[in-house]
Amino acid sequence: MTKKTRILFTIPNFDTAGSQYVLLAIIDKLDKSHFDVFIGVQKSQELIPNVVPDDHKMLIDYTGSFLKDIYSLAKVLYRFKIDLVHSWDYKSNFIEPIACRLAFTPYLYTKKNAAWSKRWFLKSLLSKHIAYNHPKMKSNFFNHFLLRNKVSFIHHGINLVQFKPIESNHKDEGVFKMCCIGNIGDNKNQLFILEQLKVLPEAIHLYLFGNADPVYLIKLKDFITKEQLHNRVHLREFVENDQLPELLNGFDLFLLVSRREGLPVSILEALACGVPVLCSESGGGTQYILAEEKGGVVFNLNQPEKFKESLLKFFNNKEYFHQKKKEATLTARKFDLLKEVKAYESLYLQL
Repeated sequence: MTKKTRILFTIPNFDTAGSQYVLLAIIDKLDKSHFDVFIGVQKSQELIPNVVPDDHKMLIDYTGSFLKDIYSLAKVLYRFKIDLVHSWDYKSNFIEPIACRLAFTPYLYTKKNAAWSKRWFLKSLLSKHIAYNHPKMKSNFFNHFLLRNKVSFIHHGINLVQFKPIESNHKDEGVFKMCCIGNIGDNKNQLFILEQLKVLPEAIHLYLFGNADPVYLIKLKDFITKEQLHNRVHLREFVENDQLPELLNGFDLFLLVSRREGLPVSILEALACGVPVLCSESGGGTQYILAEEKGGVVFNLNQPEKFKESLLKFFNNKEYFHQKKKEATLTARKFDLLKEVKAYESLYLQL
């Protein structure tokens, strides 16, 4: 029998880490006849889903002592005979790549956000390889001669069996329903939508789903009260991933107005459900997804008039709206999860 490659996936937690659903989708589709999967978290080990056996779940308990934490992780890698570490940590911490070097274990991390600094450069330098998820990252971050030959472009994918158009009973006649799904906070910039909504037709309603930053939520509520938007803005709680396909199918338009993003999976999920997208140019990923504006429109946050003009076109022009719905599902097919998984499997074996 061929020895399986033992991969340790690291992620801060399965509570607040935004990449948890991307990671779980990849793990679900990995060829288990070739790969033996372990998961390590920095807190709340009990929240690791049962996608791996209990003895493949581990708590990487950082104490705050740099050297102690490096040696502690290196010992874990030795003890479990890990062949490869794939990190989904969003931070520039370089304890993991140093520990992997001590354990002679290849270290791969996926770059997901638009943050960059000297610490990110050092983390990249210490890594065996880096996967990045939208094309501008190579020129923005990895064009240095010490990095450019150790990177691979692997864009996110989604499960097209799970996310697809379905007949919905939740659409209200006479109301144009828009949604914004994700953390509610300054970077996601939901206040921008409210500022434009106040001068848009009464029939346009907005639904916000997600965990909210308390201070930012107060700003939103104060604005809603001031502009008397209570009947048109609907604040909702966080929605579990398995509920998203049915939820998305109940909306006419998906909004993403972030200041900065990597390659946002939320856009792909909406498109796969046949929901057109109106989103900000927030780092490169959105333009890559909506090449030639197939399935949606990309606008600049400094041009709110383009946002309103595009939104009104979706609202007023039924022919245009239905054209974008058809384009949405076609665009989503390019981002099939299976393509992402195959790319990672090939990279794992190469490393």
